[in-house]
Amino acid sequence: MIRSALLACMTAALLAAAMTSPAQAQADRCTDYANQMVAWDSRARQARCVGWTGHSNHRHHYDWCQARPPGAAQTALTTWAARFQNCEFQASGSPAARADGQRCIAYGDEMVRMDRSARQQGCQGWTSHSNRTHHIEWCMANQDRVDGALRHWRNRLRAC
Repeated sequence: MIRSALLACMTAALLAAAMTSPAQAQADRCTDYANQMVAWDSRARQARCVGWTGHSNHRHHYDWCQARPPGAAQTALTTWAARFQNCEFQASGSPAARADGQRCIAYGDEMVRMDRSARQQGCQGWTSHSNRTHHIEWCMANQDRVDGALRHWRNRLRAC
């Protein structure tokens, strides 16, 4: 009798644990997402990563996740994972990492300079921006496209 009651209680507890509501699954997924984002931000700031634009506001990350469909958080994690890997590479201190970082800082400075010049000249249809951090971040993620991008924007500025 005691065994069957104990078995019934254990079975009920296991079933209850296995049957989580969609809201509970969403909350768990968003907690995991927010925890990962805050952890990456903390490590990236400790490493002083160039161009890191994350933040450590757990509630903001959680709320962002809650307001999005389930796949959005996974997509964001994939994107931020690549950024964090880039950050770790930069922080490794290798000559290649230093060269990439210096190149991207120079790229960001040049893009901001061109943007200011184009706006001072009143160039029609100028679509670049003066956010240095975003330019550096783009450069770090698109090393193979930097030279072409610089040629493109320099040609547009000359044609202005």
